[in-house]
Amino acid sequence: MTSQEAAMYAIPTAAQILGVTPAALEAALEHGETIRSLTIACGHDPDLMTEAIVDAETADVVALADIAGFGPDAIAEFARELRAYLVAFVSDGQHVADRLFETRTLQPV
Repeated sequence: MTSQEAAMYAIPTAAQILGVTPAALEAALEHGETIRSLTIACGHDPDLMTEAIVDAETADVVALADIAGFGPDAIAEFARELRAYLVAFVSDGQHVADRLFETRTLQPV
């Protein structure tokens, strides 16, 4: 799984909540904004945004890991690490989240 895949639903989910297009959100992120800063600027709760993104991502990943035959402990660990990645992605941006990704088991094997 790449870091891009780890945040597959983050941009569309955040864009929908913020009422912008995914392309507009990506452009703002490329200019140094974070999903958290944009969420606050739009008057939304950043914690609710983070939870919406984590929920959107985690359900599919957990289902796929289960189908692939991973055990409950491995799935729980992966879900924790995915959550940590997504929290960093929302709060601090992709570069920070990617550094986390590089040091955890979210990286491809």
